[in-house]
Amino acid sequence: QTHISYDIFPKERRYPLKKSGSITVFTSLFLAVFLLVFQVLLQSVQIAGGRVQAEAGVEEGLYSVFAGYDRELLERYHVFMVDGSYGTGVWKPERMYRTVKNCMEESCRPGGAVTGVRGENLWKCSSVSGAITAYTLMSDQHGRGYRAQAVDYMKETLGIQGIQLLMEKYRQQKDIFEEQEKEGNEIDVKQTMDSYEQAKKEAAQNQDSGSDSESQQRTEVSVPADFVNPLDVIRQLQKKGILALVVPPGKEVSQKGLGKEEWFSKREKLTGMGTPFYGTEENTLLAKGIFQAYMMQHLTDYTSTEHISDPLRYQLEYVIGGKTTDQENLKAVVYRLLAAREAANMMYLLRDPTRQSEIHEMALVICAAIGLPALEGIVSLALQAAWAFGESLMDVRQLLAGGKVPLVKTGATWMVSINQLAKLTELLKNGKSVEQKGMTYHEYLGILLMTGKTDTQTERTMDVVEAVMRSLPGKEGFRLDQGVIYLETEMEVSLAGNTFSLLRDYGYAMGNG
Repeated sequence: QTHISYDIFPKERRYPLKKSGSITVFTSLFLAVFLLVFQVLLQSVQIAGGRVQAEAGVEEGLYSVFAGYDRELLERYHVFMVDGSYGTGVWKPERMYRTVKNCMEESCRPGGAVTGVRGENLWKCSSVSGAITAYTLMSDQHGRGYRAQAVDYMKETLGIQGIQLLMEKYRQQKDIFEEQEKEGNEIDVKQTMDSYEQAKKEAAQNQDSGSDSESQQRTEVSVPADFVNPLDVIRQLQKKGILALVVPPGKEVSQKGLGKEEWFSKREKLTGMGTPFYGTEENTLLAKGIFQAYMMQHLTDYTSTEHISDPLRYQLEYVIGGKTTDQENLKAVVYRLLAAREAANMMYLLRDPTRQSEIHEMALVICAAIGLPALEGIVSLALQAAWAFGESLMDVRQLLAGGKVPLVKTGATWMVSINQLAKLTELLKNGKSVEQKGMTYHEYLGILLMTGKTDTQTERTMDVVEAVMRSLPGKEGFRLDQGVIYLETEMEVSLAGNTFSLLRDYGYAMGNG
């Protein structure tokens, strides 16, 4: 059997074709330019991307620094700060710098998350050098940083309109109180009583010599058998300690105080570096009133029932008086209140004809009791001063007992009758307050705050804050002049062989708007 095969392909197609190729000069130049442009673009991308990463890292580092604010300080006093000593009591700004630098380097080299095909740093970013170029501390410019944050907090919680209405009310009361204080400084009850004693002594001598003819012309006045000369009672009260008279029975006066090492306002303090930053410019008059509202909300006073374990109990009194102990500060405030109340009460007595008639009648009885009718004029003046003093003692005791006293007295709010003046010692022993309208002790302290200097009050507030914070466990080295509220850093970064400088800053005032 014969097999026959047929080749269907032509003979010339059985073998592969031989090919040849070439590239033109134009194409070569084009590819060279393209590769050069690509390399330039790649480097530009590396620089731009690396710079973005470095900037993000620096800002993240600043956020990390300020995220480490003191929690206890914020919770109690609603202000932010970073402890620059990190709990050691020793100033350590290098720790803040290292935090910023580490965050920047981690952002540029995030552990292989952004790398080239061979695992190298795609951004070719590295830190060259850097420094902290500026920072602001709580203590700068008499605590302006503290005050700025306190004002911001009160604005957010109370609102500007509410604060303005409150300040307007206090401003009117302040004007009245300052006028009362001015008049009170001109009223010296002790001197008036001394003048009365001297006149009585001289009159007695003249009477013994028979030269007092006027006494024979006066009408006899009956003297009750149990009569007690109220001027003698007031004379004895003046010899006693003021706190013993006005502090309600059963209430003890705190014996706490601040040691010299706790006086922020007295020691040599650290200061910031560079241009300080406190936020937006503040309205001085309004800011002063807002900060006073902050003090009244955050500091305790004699009538407060919370934070009794604080190193200083009468904190508002300390801001006003500036003494070393609670007792001295309470005494300083009481004396100011007493002087103002004496003036207010004296003005009321002078304007009230009914009270003047009572003073005249009592003066005649006193003159008859001492057998010196010629002293009616001087006795009336002494009795008027003594009555105002006695009413003022009752006013202050009323305030310390938790009651209210109006800034300007009326007949309805007058507490001590002229017949009760001789029994004032017994009246002061009553620890209960009288129910009446007026202002509380805390509100009177608000008026006293308005008469003070803002810088002094700010530093004294910071005295209290430091003392309270140092009483907490682990806070023994707490210092407000190590509290950072604003930080500026400058970092030099190498990006693909080029060096760039990054200047970034952050602060709590900036973060709050």
